[in-house]
This record gives sequence, C-alpha cells and structure tokens, in this order.
Amino acid sequence: MTSAPPRLRLGQIITGDTGHRYRIDQRLGSGGYGALYRASRLARASDRSLRTVCVKVCASAADWHGEAHMGNLLAGQPEVVRMLDAFAFAAGSHGTTRYAIVTEYLREGTVADRIADDAWRGWSATTVRREIQRLLGVLRLMHAAGVTHRDIKPDNVFLRDGHLVLGDFGIAKHSLSPKNSPVDAYTPAYTPTDMEHRRHWATWLDIYQVGLLACTLLTGQDWTNDDVSRIRSLPAPEDLRCWIWHATAGKGLRYVDGTQALAALVDLRSVDMGPKRGPVSLTGHHVVVTGRFDTGTQRELHHLIEGAGGTMGSTVTDETTVLVRGAGADGTTGGVGEGRILFAVHERKRRGQQIHVIDETRLCKLVGLVSVSR
Repeated sequence: MTSAPPRLRLGQIITGDTGHRYRIDQRLGSGGYGALYRASRLARASDRSLRTVCVKVCASAADWHGEAHMGNLLAGQPEVVRMLDAFAFAAGSHGTTRYAIVTEYLREGTVADRIADDAWRGWSATTVRREIQRLLGVLRLMHAAGVTHRDIKPDNVFLRDGHLVLGDFGIAKHSLSPKNSPVDAYTPAYTPTDMEHRRHWATWLDIYQVGLLACTLLTGQDWTNDDVSRIRSLPAPEDLRCWIWHATAGKGLRYVDGTQALAALVDLRSVDMGPKRGPVSLTGHHVVVTGRFDTGTQRELHHLIEGAGGTMGSTVTDETTVLVRGAGADGTTGGVGEGRILFAVHERKRRGQQIHVIDETRLCKLVGLVSVSR
C-alpha cells in the first residue's frame, strides 16, 4: 500500500547518486503516486542554477521502480517527457529513504492547462490529426513491447514547442502479456463506464483515452466518457470523426492497439466515401441507408429495395455491399444510428470490404423510379 510522500522544503537541496544536486523551488501538486516540484539543477561547485527541472517524490519504492523503468525504456522518444535522473535520498529527521524521479520541465504546461485558459478554443483538425498521429507512434512502440500507459488524460499530456508529449507513467505497466494485465488503477472519467466489471487492462483502453483526448483538442473542452455520444457532432472532417468513433467504441470495430489505430488514422483520409454509380442492379445486394430521403420513409425504402431484388438492413455487417447516402448524411445530424452506419462503412471500406456508395438519385434508378418528388 502506498503512503503520501513527504513535503519537501522550499530551498531544500537533494542529491542524486551521480552527484547532481537539485534545489526545490516550488510545489506543483501531488497525487496518489507522488508529489511534484519545480526545481533547479545546480552546478557541482556552487549553487548556480543550470536548468529548471521537475522533481517527483514517489509515494513508494515500487512506484519509483516502475516509473524509472518506463523512463529508461522510452528514453530517446521525442513524444515522451524526458527522464533526466532517478535516485533515492534521505529525508526528514530520521533519514527516511525517499525516491525521486527527475524529468525535464515543460514551460508550456499540459493540455489541462490549455483547457483552463478560457481563450483557448482547441486546435484545427489538421493539427489534431498530426499530434494524435505522433502520440500513436509512441503507443505503437509501447504496446509492441508490452507497455500500457493507463492514464492518458489532459493532466498527463504535456506540450513541448507546440507538440504533444506523453508524461506521468506512474500507473503504466510493462507486462509480457498486456491483455492479461490486471485493472488495479485507473481514472474513471477517462475509461469506459463499465470499467468496474473488467478484470484486465487491454491496449485498446489506451486508444480509448487517446480518442477522448482528440475530442478535447478539437473543442478546447475536457471530454470524458460521459461525452462519447456527442462524437458524431464534432467539428471535424468525416474521416477524423470516424477514427474517434471507432477509437472509443466499446466493442466491434475498435482499434486494439497503437499499431492498428495509427494505420487507421492515416488510411481513413484516403477512403472515398463520395457517391458513385454503384452496381447495375440491387439484385443480391445487402443495402443500408443513412440521411434524409425524398423518396419515402425507411419502411417505404425497404419495400422498394426488396422489390428490386436487394436486402435492406438496419446495421452494417460483413454482408453489406451498398450504402445509400441521403441528403445531409455526414453523421452530424439525425439520430445516433446515422453516424454509426456512416462511420462503420467508412472503417470497413478502409479494411478492404467492398461497399458501393450511391446517392438517392441512383437509388431511384435502381428501384425503377423515374424521379424524386417532395
């Protein structure tokens, strides 16, 4: 069981195993896994400050070992906060052993700091796509090595020269079998609502958190699991909303790890979802529809499609071969089902499923209607 770390005195100097000295300048905050301070790394022969750093005093030796291991494992990755030092030191009147992690100090702060700035309205879709792609690049490496972060949220994502960098690996885990890693610590607001029923933390849960982070970056507002239902109305291009939709999916066509999520983010942009001529007949085709139609109601469309030899379904499946996009079918309006159908087709086409996309005019020709009347 972890205990609260001691409060270090302002001006206190602690020394690492290599002789580097650090003066504690300001308390930045604390949590269940340690206390964080802004500090100065001092010259060896004087108290001249060489650089500003962050010192985290861990709540236990186990936490320290884990975070130091992650720092060494991910050393050299530009998308990760750099660990500069890790050591034990004696503190207090009884000389109790404490454990410190020293990292770079990022003056631009965290995404949470940006959210707190009322003037920030989020980033453009182009910037969000670029920065999420960078984070997924490091998650791809982490997941391949059996590492899960488990706490990707605005407080733990920093900025360096305008780019996102991942920090605070306090509850990260390195496992030979990450799919079987127990759920022993997490932040409820940034995980699926059914987390209390899950026994293991899987790599896809890291991707879920990155999906929420993308929403936050697009809007300038803190998105949690309570906001997932609003994804279809995000102010973003269809391919990016489609990626976020699947990144935060509880089941089905979600992205299982960093490798798959990164490939999807890159590839979805090239998937053509524009209506084309499509098949010469609906005979034998499985059809789904989304959007608004002048031809008739869903029930009437069902009869027309069945009469033309096709089969109309309410969801996208492995058998789906035709999508009919009605007016306004961009996933941002209408019911939840509209976004679900559109994004499911988008992702399935990316994965290679052959699905024709047609509009209402083409549908009318295929079902034998001469014109569409209001």
